[in-house]
Amino acid sequence: MVKRKKITTSKDDSKVAAIVLGVFAAAIILFFMFSKGHESHKGKAPPHEAIEVPVSNENNERERPISVHPAAQPFNGIPGSGGKIAIIIDDWGQTMANCKYLKEIPEPLAVSILPGLRHTKDIADCAHVNHKLTMLHLPLEALHNYDFYPPDYIIKTAMKPALVSKIVDEDLAQLPSIEGVNNHMGSKATEDKSLMKIIFKKIKKKGLFFVDSMTAHNTVCAALADEMGLAFGKRDVFLDNVNTREAITKQIMILAQKARRRGYAVAIGHDRHLTMQVLKEEISLLEHQGFEFVSIKELLRNK
Repeated sequence: MVKRKKITTSKDDSKVAAIVLGVFAAAIILFFMFSKGHESHKGKAPPHEAIEVPVSNENNERERPISVHPAAQPFNGIPGSGGKIAIIIDDWGQTMANCKYLKEIPEPLAVSILPGLRHTKDIADCAHVNHKLTMLHLPLEALHNYDFYPPDYIIKTAMKPALVSKIVDEDLAQLPSIEGVNNHMGSKATEDKSLMKIIFKKIKKKGLFFVDSMTAHNTVCAALADEMGLAFGKRDVFLDNVNTREAITKQIMILAQKARRRGYAVAIGHDRHLTMQVLKEEISLLEHQGFEFVSIKELLRNK
């Protein structure tokens, strides 16, 4: 007997087609699920350990990224119409390498100097020669700190008031030409009203102002300064928490956005070659768009 070949019917064809389509659809769904999961992790940077990371701005305001450089925004021809910007550069005193930028950047910058370092006084002299305002970058206790510091270099919440006063006096005496103070680290100290009151009394007596670097979630500095009648400001944007050109440029764009929207903004960066180089390039672009760079002292006086 001759075996007959099975004849495929249209019904069978429909079943095969349905199976093929189902497999194809499942493959597409799996592909997009994998792609989405992969992309969600691709942009995450590893933890940053170098410097105490500042908290977000007041009321947890979320910064909206700018897709267009401020230099591309229309300018009405009136200087300062974009808003006033004050920039503080922290952590000076360890090296003189970036002193040249204080000459190459003619606009006002505040130079905040750490006490007791090899070049603490040299940097103050460099800033003075180049007409830059100087500040004391006062080391205060952090909630978490893994760097080494000499004994009694950092002011801590557990210290007796007499020791706190002594350290502040010694730090201020090293930099007689300063006009203000801001905190180095301090996420724990700036939440302690009793400690900050001792420090603010010393600062006020010297006729100085204080800028909160905003490293604490529950900082008491603004309310305490208002209560004591101390000239006060706070950081709006941190420029170089991520030390890449792209990241610093993006933060400068956010800074410009804040200044344009509110009329003024305060930025903090660090004594790093890349930070200073990017500022040198970007400041002139922002000036052409009507932003005015002023000293932090002038901003606090006139904001």
